[in-house]
Amino acid sequence: MTTIKKISTYLLGQDQIFVKIDTSEPGLFGWGSAAFAGHHKLIAISVDDYLTDFLVGKEITEIEDIWQTSQVQSSWRNDPALNCALSAIDQALWDIKGKEVGKSVVDLIGGRARKAVPVLVKSEKNLNLGLIAEIGKLQKDGFQYFLINPEMDSKAVTYGKQIVEVFSKLRSEFGDELYFAHDFDGRLSPTEALAVVKRLEKFHPFFLEDVFPPEHIDWHLAMRMQTKVPMATGKRFVNPHEWLNIVPQMAIDILRCNVGAIGGFSQALKVGHYAAPISIRTSWSAGELQSPIESVATGHLSLNLLLSGPQEWSKPASQITDVVDGLPELKDGYLYFNAKPGFGLEISEQALALLSN
Repeated sequence: MTTIKKISTYLLGQDQIFVKIDTSEPGLFGWGSAAFAGHHKLIAISVDDYLTDFLVGKEITEIEDIWQTSQVQSSWRNDPALNCALSAIDQALWDIKGKEVGKSVVDLIGGRARKAVPVLVKSEKNLNLGLIAEIGKLQKDGFQYFLINPEMDSKAVTYGKQIVEVFSKLRSEFGDELYFAHDFDGRLSPTEALAVVKRLEKFHPFFLEDVFPPEHIDWHLAMRMQTKVPMATGKRFVNPHEWLNIVPQMAIDILRCNVGAIGGFSQALKVGHYAAPISIRTSWSAGELQSPIESVATGHLSLNLLLSGPQEWSKPASQITDVVDGLPELKDGYLYFNAKPGFGLEISEQALALLSN
């Protein structure tokens, strides 16, 4: 019986944490990571002060039981910090399982449905600050999917005019060759958002994200009656009940959950399987703050789930590449993940310790 022997945490920068689990089997260990902008110390506290004593001594094979019992040991559940902490623990356990049997994690969950994962590139430039030039350059590099989020005026009338102008210009320049999405980030009232969506229909958005904030999630059904534009939501979800209702109602087309925020790899795999039978796709939210191991774990989900869409990915900072080896290769707008055991990453613990806060 191989058990959890030790759990170590390393804080990196202002938003990331690495977690290492050592086992009772010499030389067998796993790594996980998580990011929570400005609150990464809360993740470390959750791991060091609450989860470690609870988990040391448990069998490494009991990944599901560890996740469930860790989640319910507190009266208050699905807290974002706890979810991120569980996500890092969960990744490390899957990493260990893969190494133990000599298989890549994606092979443990059914294998690859695709050879590579398309990248969703986020652009925050305005038309007058080089948006068209940036998209043109990225297109030449093979990228096809773009999340267009220029700086916008929060007033509904101005917002609508600005984003319609952006999409009009993009379609004029690039035709229908590329896929353009936009994140409303819940900034407009439901009726204001609906009016803007109707104006965007003729430009065929790839999807429109968070047209409504989470507290107005029931409005998605009303939107479904009004437009055929694909709708996406989920990046702020932390509790299962936030997706358990909206998915069977078929009120959205794409789930954009953040793997860490919902509790990790195990939970995200369930979400993907829950949505797939009614043709709701996943397109995992990440952004610049997603931690490296978590982003690779997300990639393994995208490789496996048949209805997975493009995944957000940002070029890792030099301090990350100095610490982490084995990150996916970016080629022609697609991510290619290695097939080494676990998540296929090598972490320099010595370099990480030197960088750790």
